[in-house]
Amino acid sequence: MIESQIIEFKGLPLFQRAKFSPPELMQGEIKDFACFFYMVKGAMASFDSRGLHKIGKKEAIMKSCGNYIQNYLSEDNSEECEAIAIYLYPDLLKEIYKDQVPEFISNSEVQAPKKFIGNQLIEQYMNGLSIFFEEMEEVDEELGVLKLKELIMILLRSEQYLDIQKFLSEIFSPVNLKLKEAIQNNLFNPLDIKQLAFLCNMSLSTFKREFKKVFDDTPAHYIKVKRLERAASELLCSEESISSIAYDSGFQDVSTFSSIFKDQYGSSPREYRSKLAEPS
Repeated sequence: MIESQIIEFKGLPLFQRAKFSPPELMQGEIKDFACFFYMVKGAMASFDSRGLHKIGKKEAIMKSCGNYIQNYLSEDNSEECEAIAIYLYPDLLKEIYKDQVPEFISNSEVQAPKKFIGNQLIEQYMNGLSIFFEEMEEVDEELGVLKLKELIMILLRSEQYLDIQKFLSEIFSPVNLKLKEAIQNNLFNPLDIKQLAFLCNMSLSTFKREFKKVFDDTPAHYIKVKRLERAASELLCSEESISSIAYDSGFQDVSTFSSIFKDQYGSSPREYRSKLAEPS
């Protein structure tokens, strides 16, 4: 991290601007709050219990409670990435809305919101917020609350307003994704077992034990089989390269994928595709 500026509210971070030297891999935890995350410059790929999320310059996403692993990447040969985070605390939101349940609360099943692309109101909001970091001593708590309410109003007028309604409802009535859902959401992402355990907020031993209860199999075997099944299907149904199929199925090394595939199916990926493509 090159630089980090934080504007606080009652001793807690409310707005944060940070700059990074890409590539920068980070992991951490969002505990008991949510975060609106906006890329000013560069790109980010983030994994959490809901799966993979990618955003680029002038794009944003809502991030919920839980562990995450994310990588900051360069765009347009830039030497740095810059991001702004706005933290949404349940207690603060309840204070803003006077302990009354806001109209946007929904009892629908909470799902991950889509990313925000090219929203002019959000871009203008972020440009205005950037000025706050240049004049931090001028920002008091009342102004901070007003800016937070402004963001919520903008989000509820965006194309993704239904997703935001569902997402914000989680802040008032937290919903924890089950291990099964977290695994299914990340099954084909390039994550190892330790990283999956981290996203499920479990130690490796607890993760393996709970995984066995849910899937009646070990994580290593279950994930390997599912990824190979997807790869085998893609080899027959698409014209993508073998390396692309390997990566899209969750394998990070093509030679390792080819070796494991041959052990499972008795032929290399190339041979498997050629044999089944031959007319009978």
